[in-house]
Formats: sequence, C-alpha cells, structure tokens
Amino acid sequence: MTERKWSLAACRVNAKLTQKEVAGILKMSPATVNAHETGKISPKMEQIKKYAELYDVPAEIIDI
Repeated sequence: MTERKWSLAACRVNAKLTQKEVAGILKMSPATVNAHETGKISPKMEQIKKYAELYDVPAEIIDI
C-alpha cells in the first residue's frame, strides 16, 4: 500500500502553527516558508528534515 503524502501546508496546519511561527522556529523568512508551501522553491533535504521534525511526521510523507 502506498503511503499518503501530505503537503507542507497541511503538515503545518495539522501542527497548529502559522507560517510566521514556523519561520521563527526554523530561522528562515516567512516568505521562504510560503515559497516552499506553494512550490515556488523546493526545500533542500536538510530543510525537509527540519520541517518533518517540527511537524512530528516522517520526512517521507511530505509531498515536495
């Protein structure tokens, strides 16, 4: 069975965080968080791992 993928935005909302809060925690600009969520910029693997840790999800389920 294929595991369902979650968007970065869905992971963030599920974690009850705003883009501004995520940006502060991960030490990046809110514009960068927004660009990652909208697909304008692909996050690097290191950033994906940080998102996964923050959202308490496996990195493999994040749909990038």
